[in-house]
Amino acid sequence: MTFCRANIFLILTIALLSGCGNKTKNEKGEKPLATVGDKNLYRSEINPELIKKMENADSIASLKAFVDSWIEKQLVVSEAEKVLSEKEKDYSGLIEDYRSSLLLYAYQKKLVAEKLDTNVTSADIETYYKNNQNSFELKKNIVKIRYVKLNKERPDIKNVKKYMQNPSAINDSLLKNYAEKFADNFFIDNNWLYLDDIIKEIPLNAEYDKERFLNNNKYIQIEENGTLYMLYIIDFKVKNSTSPIEFERGKIREILLYTKKLDLLKQNQEKLMEEGLKHGFVKYYLN
Repeated sequence: MTFCRANIFLILTIALLSGCGNKTKNEKGEKPLATVGDKNLYRSEINPELIKKMENADSIASLKAFVDSWIEKQLVVSEAEKVLSEKEKDYSGLIEDYRSSLLLYAYQKKLVAEKLDTNVTSADIETYYKNNQNSFELKKNIVKIRYVKLNKERPDIKNVKKYMQNPSAINDSLLKNYAEKFADNFFIDNNWLYLDDIIKEIPLNAEYDKERFLNNNKYIQIEENGTLYMLYIIDFKVKNSTSPIEFERGKIREILLYTKKLDLLKQNQEKLMEEGLKHGFVKYYLN
């Protein structure tokens, strides 16, 4: 007779419970799965997600392995209690420090969620960029492009080239409509992109000089295995030059938000200190 894994898991649990005899039940009336000294392991103490994994795996082996691991840990802890001195076993300071760290993190997270002004204006971003341009040096070449990949037998390819080489709101709209119908892949946007990401799409010689390529090419068209790769470079910036503000807006916004967060936490700390001293909650005994 074949049982499903969930049934096997249940049967094994019952078997383990039966083997425990009349051992101490917990407040839920559960008998322990295992006992080491005065420590008991109950089924309800096992993480529900772990129980699900056990039921979906080899239930018998998984539950036995978990119980064995718990027993081994308790045996080592029990032995440590015997062998170590009271001083060696005293971790109360560390426990309190850890609890304080957790409370501090939770409090600051709640404070930021409730009080942080997340509004960052374009003027804020532009001012920061202007005052910190030396920090925005490009590590890679970036480009603004129009790119279309399509089968060479598609209709009106001459028009595609015309639209690409004369970027405007009207031509971009015509190009996008065409690409959505006929292209295998395309990019029609005014966002800056890394040149390396674009080159992955185009069958170029891996040994080419990227800077020379950018300086000497405005429009390229490559045919390979019946597929046309059409690329028009609207603008570019080479690595080691100053990155354009449009490319850095997201990063600058995160920097400004982080600065606001630090200011909020600092102001809150100063407020708590001021109130603590004012009401006698904080006292100095340095003399």
